[in-house]
Amino acid sequence: MKGDALIKGGHVIDGMGAPAFAADLRIKGGKIVEIGPDLAACGEEVFDANGCYVSPGFIDTHAHYDGSLYWDPKFDPIAQHGVTTLLIGNCGLGIAPIHKHQIPGISALFSYIEDLPRGVFDTEIPWTWGDFNAYVSDLRSREYAVNVTTLVSHSLLRMFEVGDESWSRPSTPEERKRLANCLDRAMKAGALGFSTSRFDVNPDGNKVPSYFADAQEWDELFAVAAKNKGVVQIIPDLSSLDNQEKDLREMCELSTRYGGVPVMSNGIYERPEDAKYASRLLDLGREMRAKGADFYYFASPRSIELVVNFHQCMVMMYMPAWADLVQSVVSDEEKKRRLADPVWRATAREQWNAVQEGFPSRGGLARCRIITVDQPEYEKYLGKTFEVILAERGGHPSDVLADWALENNLKAELVCPFTNLDLDVVGQLLAADVSLISGSDAGAHIGMFDGAGDTTLVLTRHVRDRHDMSLEVAIKRMSNDQAKVLGLVDRGTLEVGKIADIAVFNLDDLNWAPEKKVFDVPGGGSRLRRPAGGFRYTFVSGILVQKDGEYTGAMPARFLGQEARVASLSPVAA
Repeated sequence: MKGDALIKGGHVIDGMGAPAFAADLRIKGGKIVEIGPDLAACGEEVFDANGCYVSPGFIDTHAHYDGSLYWDPKFDPIAQHGVTTLLIGNCGLGIAPIHKHQIPGISALFSYIEDLPRGVFDTEIPWTWGDFNAYVSDLRSREYAVNVTTLVSHSLLRMFEVGDESWSRPSTPEERKRLANCLDRAMKAGALGFSTSRFDVNPDGNKVPSYFADAQEWDELFAVAAKNKGVVQIIPDLSSLDNQEKDLREMCELSTRYGGVPVMSNGIYERPEDAKYASRLLDLGREMRAKGADFYYFASPRSIELVVNFHQCMVMMYMPAWADLVQSVVSDEEKKRRLADPVWRATAREQWNAVQEGFPSRGGLARCRIITVDQPEYEKYLGKTFEVILAERGGHPSDVLADWALENNLKAELVCPFTNLDLDVVGQLLAADVSLISGSDAGAHIGMFDGAGDTTLVLTRHVRDRHDMSLEVAIKRMSNDQAKVLGLVDRGTLEVGKIADIAVFNLDDLNWAPEKKVFDVPGGGSRLRRPAGGFRYTFVSGILVQKDGEYTGAMPARFLGQEARVASLSPVAA
């Protein structure tokens, strides 16, 4: 694979915000060597970009393919949505560094928080490493369809250096030195920074180890990140807006203290029940920026979504009849008896009508997507919203849902969107000066949604259809802005000398389609997969990895470590 190509007839968007311009683009040895009109082929393969825009490949700074890269190095379907670089190791989760005896616990933690099948962590991940250097060596030995970068998990750092007590207390001065040295070694090996969580819990309900870090530990870790020009990604305490603000202030004060270490936070959303939620966070971010912090919220165009099922979910909490039925440990037969009982149904309807906030207010049931059914005749509804069922059947929504549960033997599942319902606000958040278009969660929660495709949703809904931002600005925010935060100096723009990570698309051809269930997880497991987004070509290092939604089979990508932040930008001779 030489990485030589000529992309002809398109309109180039350089990723720096400049207007699109008609030009051809020549690639040699995986780098861009010439951009200009009417370039003649010099032995390269020619790719037709007529009617298309030619843009930098997109960078997804919030993915969770840490485990699945071992069974799906294509990261399907991320390249079909124009993405060429992924950042894993987010949310304080990862799979290194690790002591052998910790593998079961870490596997359980990762699969629990990110809703991934536990078994494949045992069968598909080799677990041949201990320290982070050995893990990076393993990542470097592999081939991928798109580039991979990583952060270090703060919780795993603590588990590696503090042990079991990392789950219950701050580190001692000696342990802090070991933590700092461990992070320093990991960053020198290739990590771009570290990620942490002040919110998550393990399957037993215990707070993750990073929750117990104190101010001195944070200070030492930020000092290491600053020395290595790294980034920090955090999930603050989301239990209340006050707690979230407190955590972000502390992180931003450290960012300022250490010369502007970039801090990326999950996330900022429109919340229907609190009209001031997003505006308060925006004000906080701008205040912290004004004080010297290099701070960003992840802003995704999609909603946060929660599962509705009939065995264990919290969505029904505002309706005692439904909540008790769902959470009850009684037999399925008893649940079916209640669902069919006219007295129970009357109570359920009354409680349903009384809900003012949360599910199922504001048509919440109608918005739910159908992701699991038990009867073959209902498979045609997979991926559709429950609005279709309500329209077909009529009657009270509580009764329709009860009937649906019965007909599917209590094995039906829905996914309900809870945030980002007001698209005007979503557009504002995506364009905000303190946000990165990120937060896809691609690779996680594979039974609830497929985070791949956020890029396509931005370009279709928010650029083409709603005009919330210009195409050039959207491209910049999904490529160059991401590259700058991560320090990836040779990616993110289309300039002579840059690596040829490129997306080619006709804006009118793009389509953000509902996910469909596929059964390609090792062991016969299923996941939800978003169809291809309509991109004509995706190139990684000048090699075509997808064309018209189909993978080419090429695996030109590699792990990008610290060397990608100091790479030579000298032009390649044509």
